[in-house]
Amino acid sequence: MENKGNLTLLRKEITSTQVILIVLVTILLSAGGMIININSNNKSFNQNLQNTSALITRLYSFTKNMTQTELCVYMDSVVSSLSDVDIFSIVDKNNTRIYHTHHQLINTQYDGDHPDFSIKRSDYFTEDSTGPSGPQRRTYSAVYDEDGNYQGFIMTIQLKTSMRSVTIRTILLFLVVTIVAILIELAVCATISKKIKKEFLRFTEDFEGTKFLVDSMRANNHDFTNKLHVILGLIQIGEYEKAQNYIQNISIIQRETVTFVMRNIENPSLAALLIGKIARASECNVKFSLKENSTYKEKDIDIPSEALVTITGNLIDNALDAMNRSHKECKELSIGIYSKPGDLLLIVQDSGPGIPKDIREAIFEKGFSTKGKGRGLGLYHTKQLILSLGGEIFVESQVGKGCCFTVKLKRD
Repeated sequence: MENKGNLTLLRKEITSTQVILIVLVTILLSAGGMIININSNNKSFNQNLQNTSALITRLYSFTKNMTQTELCVYMDSVVSSLSDVDIFSIVDKNNTRIYHTHHQLINTQYDGDHPDFSIKRSDYFTEDSTGPSGPQRRTYSAVYDEDGNYQGFIMTIQLKTSMRSVTIRTILLFLVVTIVAILIELAVCATISKKIKKEFLRFTEDFEGTKFLVDSMRANNHDFTNKLHVILGLIQIGEYEKAQNYIQNISIIQRETVTFVMRNIENPSLAALLIGKIARASECNVKFSLKENSTYKEKDIDIPSEALVTITGNLIDNALDAMNRSHKECKELSIGIYSKPGDLLLIVQDSGPGIPKDIREAIFEKGFSTKGKGRGLGLYHTKQLILSLGGEIFVESQVGKGCCFTVKLKRD
């Protein structure tokens, strides 16, 4: 049980570690992607402003013969087709705005900073600044006439509020994608965890079955040692025919018992338990029998093997202990196991000293025992386990004749 508890704890730690790693990796990847995307957006803002500024500069070269009203109409149509620019303005060499997205600023004096293109290596320059519309990113583009004389500049602007909205949308998109990815990964992890748990339970059941087989082999070893002593004694006194008959009888009984158990009890852990208890009963000089028509099919009712083995084993041990304290010459223990779809009936009947009526209900109380201090937990835990499975346990007894425990389990 301790080993199984350790294995269960290990499985839970592996599962929780897997979930934590998946979530952390997803968050880190998403955060990295979001940072890269935001940086890419910043570069994209600059490139878009410069591309737009170059386009408007080329378009402006075709407006030399237009009146200011015609220029205003033409540039308004250009602005309406540009989604990446909030404001643009054309400033002549005298720093007068001959066009501005906000028409009220047309023919007003531009008093802001602008680069000195005479010392710049490029005709384009981008910077962060603050204007009448608030914090913004600007790209300046120099305008020259056909002779190469400086005529002014064109300024394309994207407001920081617009840039922030793009960044916020990017962050929200990554957050949504991250949350969805984590939910999908957790769902996949839960599915895998269920499969692992199923395989783990199958492994532990096989492990428990192996353990009971080992216990039964140990008990059988003691039992056969006693039988070998009988055979040796018969040979030593010259009763060869009796020794031969004795060997044949115990072989037949052992083979028939094991065959009957394995044929009628599908659960390997429970079958191993019964074989082991048969050997132990033989050591205690108790006749152990499995009632006719006893059968257990795992498809009939879904009960954890560990619980089934614990309940059956505790009731058998309790019966053997009771008969060990009895002075009867004939001691018998019979087990009945009957399953049908949704139901299981377990009967453990012994020919021990019985249970007095006045303590019949108290035997299921925690710490109650007639065997001394430090006992009284077996039947208590057995009943609690049965109740947790939605079952019932009953006891019938007659002093001097024996006791019968009946367990009924129902599962949908």
